[in-house]
Amino acid sequence: MEKKKIVILGGSGSIGSAIAKEVYKEGYIPHIISRNELVLKDISKKIDCPYSVADVLDPDNLRNCLENINENVFGLAYCVGSINIKSILSSIEKEYIDSYRLNTLGAVTSIQSLIPNLKKNNGSILLFSSVAVQQGFSNHTIISTAKGAIEGLTLSLAAELSPDIRVNCIAPSLTESKMSENILSNESIKKAIELIHPIPKLGIGKDYSKLAAFLLGEDNKWITGQIIHVDGGRSTLRKKG
Repeated sequence: MEKKKIVILGGSGSIGSAIAKEVYKEGYIPHIISRNELVLKDISKKIDCPYSVADVLDPDNLRNCLENINENVFGLAYCVGSINIKSILSSIEKEYIDSYRLNTLGAVTSIQSLIPNLKKNNGSILLFSSVAVQQGFSNHTIISTAKGAIEGLTLSLAAELSPDIRVNCIAPSLTESKMSENILSNESIKKAIELIHPIPKLGIGKDYSKLAAFLLGEDNKWITGQIIHVDGGRSTLRKKG
């Protein structure tokens, strides 16, 4: 019998690749997808999993990619994201639109393409938001707008697709990744951000992967419609004041 597949969009990133390794250990076949073929090849060799190259900003390309994956799909993780930090007065409309297309519409297209397989297999969908949606940070309107839509999508889909498909969302704090390199290249800034968290460190892929694997897997039989904060306590706790 063929092993069950978990499709991971953003599979070349720190979170996506960590999830791929974890679901592989759980006995699933991760199918990783991103634009970065060189990194995908490397990850694919290390954990012996299939990969596909696709651009979530090209809906036709993305649909074709997902349609070429066979029917044995039991989970979908959309780990694609972006960081664009600037004030609202210095932002332009295109930046909001581009962020929404990448973070939100790419997720919608992926879900639409795989719903028949996920429904047949009583599968699970996992999306990713941001601590900035609940906490509210200055200069985060671009990403918070798009990720806020992801949280709304999670709740609406969880209702619409129940009881056949479970839909949940993880909301991370800042995570060490290629995407955050520019922010974290300054050691003093990196240290200051670490100390904002009640557990004073930045996220890494492994901080999310075990929870993600559980939510995506068949052991999760009764969790849906949840926004789960994995953020060192940043969204809910204050050490001082």
